[in-house]
Amino acid sequence: EGMSKNKIQDIIDKVFPKIIQDRGTGRQGVPKIKLHHDIYARLSGDPLATGEESETSKAEWEHETNTIWLYYPNIKNEEELIKTILHEFEHTHQDPKKNEKYREQGYDDNPYEIAARNAEKKWKQYIYIK
Repeated sequence: EGMSKNKIQDIIDKVFPKIIQDRGTGRQGVPKIKLHHDIYARLSGDPLATGEESETSKAEWEHETNTIWLYYPNIKNEEELIKTILHEFEHTHQDPKKNEKYREQGYDDNPYEIAARNAEKKWKQYIYIK
């Protein structure tokens, strides 16, 4: 069971401004962060839609709208939330056209995913922000 939407929003409100201060804005400016209950429901427009990644997808950055989507039922705790924000925010600094090419290398070898996973390692500096 994940955290409540309100708890997640409270943490975002505390942590995200500090992340922006530390990392600067993304290529398209400061992204919006929006919460949704399911990746398939969001993408299809059908609020009841689900799929094979419904219970595992935590987030994605949508470059067309410069929005980080957090799939809140799958985010279990504050550490996971901060890591997820750092990961997706790293993508906002990357070139979406290059990412399409890098995706051919697979998730593990994609240089942009490697950078995003490395960004997650800084999560501890945000956990105690009040």
